[in-house]
Amino acid sequence: MVKAVRVPRKKGEDMRRRLSSSGLLDEAYFPLHDEEYVYLPVKGKVPRHTLVEVDARRRAVRKGFREMLSGIAGKGAGRIFSSYDVVGDIAVLEVPEELKGRGREIAEALLSSDRKIKAVLGKESGMEGEYRIRKFAFLAGERRTETAYFEHGVRMRLDLAKVYFSPRLSHERGRIASQVGPGENVLVMFAGVGPFALVVAKRRKDAKVYGIELNPDAVRYFEENIRLNRMEGRVEAILGDVRKVVPERFLGVADRVLMPLPKNAEDFLDVALLAAKKGGIIHFYTFVNRAEGNGAAEKKALGAGRKAGRKIEILGSREVRPFSPSTVQVVVDFRAV
Repeated sequence: MVKAVRVPRKKGEDMRRRLSSSGLLDEAYFPLHDEEYVYLPVKGKVPRHTLVEVDARRRAVRKGFREMLSGIAGKGAGRIFSSYDVVGDIAVLEVPEELKGRGREIAEALLSSDRKIKAVLGKESGMEGEYRIRKFAFLAGERRTETAYFEHGVRMRLDLAKVYFSPRLSHERGRIASQVGPGENVLVMFAGVGPFALVVAKRRKDAKVYGIELNPDAVRYFEENIRLNRMEGRVEAILGDVRKVVPERFLGVADRVLMPLPKNAEDFLDVALLAAKKGGIIHFYTFVNRAEGNGAAEKKALGAGRKAGRKIEILGSREVRPFSPSTVQVVVDFRAV
């Protein structure tokens, strides 16, 4: 018998991704399911989830990446394993400075442990510039940065060297899409290649979704992704600065505004409030000190409301993901009255 997280079947894939990215998924065992639930084997405790015991079947698989990584990186293995992402068939690793000389060996271990991965990149910088783009080094596999990514029934093409993209927001995209009501006008600020916009449109076919993005390369991929998913006429990709586009086209017309900017989104709360109609809902993402908690993020929303002369009704807030030992990303859902 092994411990497992029990989740409704429709949320199973999202939970699997979250557990895998955090290193909590026990990949030595196959998941189980019945008519209502999926049971995902886990290692240790999972915050805010009840564990059950299941009779899961052990996988007969090749030596796993975590095991191989432990032999190469020693104590640094945990940091590498918890920070790596897979986007389509490309894996992105964050190799600590003291292990840079073994980066290729680590990447080759990952390639040999997962046949789905065709290329491995190493992070060479943080997010830089107004387009929030990261520099990469080729570590192993095919020398490319373009890939196709699939989530929530949506297929997206993107180039990791030209656009910002985070697979770790997959759960958030599904969560918000499930809240969109019939016939809503949805505005996505900082839309990137369209992940939030496309997932909303996939879930709610009668919604009209607009995405504004400053990066021309991201808009080009966004437009391609609209065509790939046959969403022409329902989703519009708009190249431009939200501070210019919103006053020109979206004053008080949005039923829902999404703000998935990785950093400094609070600087644009005034723009989101301009776009939101009376009673419109805004999803605001921000980084806060872990010790201050969600309340610090809610204060930012309430302060922006006071400056704009609008009453803010907090609907809820939650931690989205850790960013560093002292910093977390939080989302605040609020209504602008």
